[in-house]
Amino acid sequence: MVSPAPEQIRVSVYGGRTQLDIALPLDVPISGFVSDLARLVRSRDTGADDDPATKDERRSFWVLSRFDTGAVLRPDRTLREAGVASGELLRLSAERALSPPTLYDDVVDAVGRLNKAAYAAWGAVSARWMAFVAIHLAAIGIVYCLVGRVDAVNHWAIVGLSGVVALTLVGGAAMAHRSYRLDDVAAGLGWAAIPITAGIAWTVLARYGEYGLAAACGAVVVLCVVYDRVIGTGHWAYLAGALLFGVVGVALLCRALHLRADVVFVSLALCGTLLCLLVPRLTARLGRFKTPTVEAEPKREAWDFENPFEPTAASRQRDDDSGVALPTAEAVWAKAESAAITRAAVLFGLAAAVAVSLTLLLSDGAGVRWPTFALALGCAAVLGLRSRIFDTWFERAAVAAPALAIVAGACVLAQRGVQPMPVVAVAVLLAIAVSAALAGLSRPVDRESGRLSTLAAYCEYVAVGSLLPLGLWVVGVYQRLGLR
Repeated sequence: MVSPAPEQIRVSVYGGRTQLDIALPLDVPISGFVSDLARLVRSRDTGADDDPATKDERRSFWVLSRFDTGAVLRPDRTLREAGVASGELLRLSAERALSPPTLYDDVVDAVGRLNKAAYAAWGAVSARWMAFVAIHLAAIGIVYCLVGRVDAVNHWAIVGLSGVVALTLVGGAAMAHRSYRLDDVAAGLGWAAIPITAGIAWTVLARYGEYGLAAACGAVVVLCVVYDRVIGTGHWAYLAGALLFGVVGVALLCRALHLRADVVFVSLALCGTLLCLLVPRLTARLGRFKTPTVEAEPKREAWDFENPFEPTAASRQRDDDSGVALPTAEAVWAKAESAAITRAAVLFGLAAAVAVSLTLLLSDGAGVRWPTFALALGCAAVLGLRSRIFDTWFERAAVAAPALAIVAGACVLAQRGVQPMPVVAVAVLLAIAVSAALAGLSRPVDRESGRLSTLAAYCEYVAVGSLLPLGLWVVGVYQRLGLR
C-alpha cells in the first residue's frame, strides 16, 4: 500500500553538462518523474534550437541508469524496487529512437508488443556494436591478406586497396565526429585503420630487413598522431598504438645494430614491466587542477573609493584570479575521466610491448627454455597483480589483458619445450581457469578482504623482486659466472 505522500530520498543525477542533487519519491514509478528530470537537465542547454542535433533529440527518449555499473532502471519500477539508496549517483541519458511510435489497433498492437518482448535484446545500440565488430573483423582480414599473402600475384593491388580502405575509414571517422558528433562511431572507424596501416607499412618496408621494420614502426607512430589530430576523438587507441609501435621500433633498431636478441628483448620486457609500475606516479598530475592562488592586497582601504560602475584594472585583475574561477563538478569529473583514459592508454601500450618482446623471445631458437618461460610467467604475474590497484575497469583491463595474453602465449609455445615443461604449462592454464571460475562464483564485494589484499601485495613484491634475477638467468650471466 502506497502512502499519499511518498517517502523521498536524495540522489545525484548526472546528465549532459548538469548534475542535479534532488529529492525523488521512492514509491512512484520512474517514468513519472523522468520527464521532469530531463526538463531540468535540458534547461541549461541554452541555444539548443540552433544545434542541428536537436532534430535527433526530438526522436529520443530518456533513460535513467546507475552511474557506476550502467544498469538501466526500468521505467515501470520504483526506486525502492530498483534498490536505489540515498546519496547514490545516477545517470540520465538520451537514447535515439529509430522511428516515431506507430499507432495500431488493439490486435496489431498486442502482436507488436509480443515481438518486442521476444527480441528485446536487439536494438540500435546492439546493432551499432555488431557493425563495429564486423568492421574490425574485416580489418583483421585485410591485415592477413597484407601479411600472410605476400607471394600472391595481385599483392600490390591488395596493398593499394588497403590504403584506400584506411583513408576511407579515417575520413568517415573525421566526418562522424566533426559533422555529426558521433564519437563512438568515429572511434570505431578510426581504430580499425590502425592495424591496416601497420600491415601496409610492414608490407612496403619489410624487404629492407630490420632497418625497414624499424622504419615501418616509426611510420605507424607518425600516422597514429596524424589520425588523432584529424579525427579528434578516440585518443586512447592512438596513444596506445603510438607507444606500442614506438617501443617495438626501438627494439628492432637495436637488433639492426647487431645487438643480441635475448639482451634486447629481455631489456624491453623488464623496462616495460617496471614502467607499468611507475605509470600511476608519473601521470598523477593529469587529474589535478591548478592550485587556486589569491594575491594579498596591502591597501584594501582604497577599494572603498572605487567606482562600482567603472571597475579599474586592479579590480578586473582580482576578478580573474584563479582563486575565484574554481572548476565545476562536471569539469572535475571530465578531467578525472580523461586522466584515467590516458593512463590506461599508456599502460596498455607498455604492457602490449612487453607481450610482443616476450613472444619474440620465446619464439627465438629451437624450443622454449626454462629461463624464458619463467621470465614470461614472472612478467605476467607482475602485470596481473598490478591491475588490482586501479579504480576504473579500463585501467585494469589495460594491464590484465596483456598479462593473460602473455600467459596464454607462453603456455602454448611451451609445448615445444623439454619435459616436464608442457605439463607445467597445462597446469598453469588450469590453475588460472579454476581461479577465474571461483572468482566468478564468489559473492561480489566492494573491497577485498584484508588477508587477500596482504597476500596479493606479498606476491606482487616477490614477483617484482624476481624479475631482475630471471632476466640475468635468460641472458646467461649465471652460466658465465659458473653457476648452474
